[in-house]
Amino acid sequence: MAPKNKTFDGSSGSKLLVGIAVFVAVFGGWLAFLYASSVREADRIAHSPLPETSGSRQACMIWFVGSSSMHNWKTLDRDMAPWDARNRGIGGATMDEITMRFGNDEPGPAPRAIIYYAGENDIAFGIPAGEAIDKLGKFIEAKRRRLGNVPLLVISLKPSPTRWNFRTAQQEFNAAAHRIADDQDDVDYIDIVPKLLINGRPGPFYVKDGIHMNAAGYALWATAIRAELPHAVPIETLRRCGAVKREKT
Repeated sequence: MAPKNKTFDGSSGSKLLVGIAVFVAVFGGWLAFLYASSVREADRIAHSPLPETSGSRQACMIWFVGSSSMHNWKTLDRDMAPWDARNRGIGGATMDEITMRFGNDEPGPAPRAIIYYAGENDIAFGIPAGEAIDKLGKFIEAKRRRLGNVPLLVISLKPSPTRWNFRTAQQEFNAAAHRIADDQDDVDYIDIVPKLLINGRPGPFYVKDGIHMNAAGYALWATAIRAELPHAVPIETLRRCGAVKREKT
């Protein structure tokens, strides 16, 4: 017996079309929500300053500006005493965001120096080392417009275990940052890479994610920064802020 021809049920087709329409409406609404959220976030960033810590701005303060490796430095006050260390890092930030928010800061007393760490995220997100260096140059220009010759100390990108495959790009960035510091009076370079390596590989200075540092890692950072500050900050400032002992007369 020949099979019977199936007839098209108009009601079923209508239900299918309704279902598709509902899906498109829901999915489209979700995309619109995500887009609107991203626009709002971009607008928030565009108008927000760097994070500000409590307390008035003092004569001996140093700003620690950068991405999450700076933001997560919970022992900064103790590690950098007697300096008035202000943690102005932003978790997960890119260099563009840091520069933008730096430019939104309210006028006020200038810091004695800025310690800067950023670029690791940018390179991990696929930005070439040369482009990341251009972004560093934009921050330097923004610093000069706002704060003149306030010393800027750039920390080299650290050899994070989870991002070891980006080492070549990081090395290119670090070498270029070092050259900038050699050529510019208001920029210094702090090479922390050798301190974080043991036998050519990352040492035990990181938390479980293999990106952010533990207390031992930050202790090495503090030592390296303290060693470089006398080359960047006038000796009178160091003495006034208790960072060096006064000479006996």
